[in-house]
Amino acid sequence: MAHFLTRVVALCASSLRILLLLSFVFIRICQYACSRVLRTNRRKSVSGETVLITGASRGIGRCLALEFAKHGVSTIVLWGRDEEKLSSVKMEVEETGKARCHSYRCDVGDREQVYRTIQKVQEDVGRITILVNNAGVVHGGALLATDDDKIEDTLRVNTLSHFWTTKSVLPSMLANGRGHVVGIASTLGLFALPGVPDYVTSKFSVVGFYESLAAELRAQDRWDVGVTCVCPGHTTTDMFKDLTTRPLSLTPQQVAEQTVEAVKNNQPRVILPRVMHLTWVLNSWLPSSWMRTVLYVTGAMEDMENFCAKR
Repeated sequence: MAHFLTRVVALCASSLRILLLLSFVFIRICQYACSRVLRTNRRKSVSGETVLITGASRGIGRCLALEFAKHGVSTIVLWGRDEEKLSSVKMEVEETGKARCHSYRCDVGDREQVYRTIQKVQEDVGRITILVNNAGVVHGGALLATDDDKIEDTLRVNTLSHFWTTKSVLPSMLANGRGHVVGIASTLGLFALPGVPDYVTSKFSVVGFYESLAAELRAQDRWDVGVTCVCPGHTTTDMFKDLTTRPLSLTPQQVAEQTVEAVKNNQPRVILPRVMHLTWVLNSWLPSSWMRTVLYVTGAMEDMENFCAKR
């Protein structure tokens, strides 16, 4: 009898969980539909803005530079560690004839270098009105197989750099009542996979950073400075070239296009591709053993295991 009652309670709990999950999905759909209807009233132009993009020498950063130029920004500032590749992207932007472009070698993981370079940018170009924190690194490997230096490098570049760059440009944005701060995070900042604990930790931190920054600005009633956190799934960049490509993989261009749209629409968070919203919701509601099964079925676990093996 006790066993029967236990099963009944478990069944009721599962049913309630599913009902709550469906309710949450329904609410999200309604929110999305309303945002689509009201979006035209909230859109803003990026024409005439000055954009700083970190990690701009290739991949998503390169596509962001070209995409912002297409949308009419007046000046684009490129940061990266590879001067040769930065010069190539700078040339591409200038060839469009739609925006002035400046490039600076800067290791965003070095706090003092960030502050020095920001000061030089402000002297050469003027104030930054849109900051896109895109720079990132990934090493790959289980916790006990990852060197301490690599862990520290990941956290400096992927997380701490957002603090240094944002602290550098936010005062001028607030003073002028105009600005937008964007962070390129990852869906691995919403749910975890094994094999990259330093990367997952850094991206969870980035998601939290932008949620906290947005909350801080809204608490001060500062709606004139936008905050957007972009969480793309697997993107076909050099950084993840050893990760098996899946049907849901994104191109850097797709991420760039959606990021610019998010800035124009003042979206606080973007999850790409959109179906990854479901994974995020499932991770919040399903038991960990169920979520692990979902990740195995979709191939995500196998992909990450192969990726780590090749690193």
